Amino acid sequence: MYGLNPILGKSSHIKVLRVLHRAKEKLSGREIQRRSGLSNRATMLALEALSARRVLRAEITSVHYYYEPNPKSFLWTKSVRPALDAEELFWDDLRKVVRRAVKPVPEAAIVTGELAREDDAEEGELEIHLLYEGGRQRLQAYRCLERLREKVDERYALGISVTFMDMRNMDDPEFQALWKRIAREGVLLFGRLP
Repeated sequence: MYGLNPILGKSSHIKVLRVLHRAKEKLSGREIQRRSGLSNRATMLALEALSARRVLRAEITSVHYYYEPNPKSFLWTKSVRPALDAEELFWDDLRKVVRRAVKPVPEAAIVTGELAREDDAEEGELEIHLLYEGGRQRLQAYRCLERLREKVDERYALGISVTFMDMRNMDDPEFQALWKRIAREGVLLFGRLP
């Protein structure tokens, strides 16, 4: 039996599989290309390889090829789909880790950076922004920084940088670029932004 290496050995294959896993319908090659951010050639090569391994199945119409995961594929149902399902639980799990590790619990926790943007990076770092109502809570939470770093490293093998923010200073000019970045790419773990 062949293994996972030919299926998951290339980042383009993983991107295509992610797009199709999230899609609720069959997608054309062009739509997969658009959603994955891959070049046309990389998308078509990945689709061809994954279809040859029967992980995907293609429906040919007069105009397009439409692709979807093959529910009869052993590797799709027993390994690839469960791995992608678990990957989607990452943010929920991180939310729980932050809530447990940081005391007092912030009003809101936001993540930005490569992982929030889903950029392909060999080494990712979580940029976590914790929002507090006042300075005293923020200083108390700062004592938990090392514990949070240890838990994130132990659980995900990722580095983190943490910004402790005070709601009273949100309008300061020095934070305007950060707020724009949070609005553009931020993943809200919990709480709400003012």
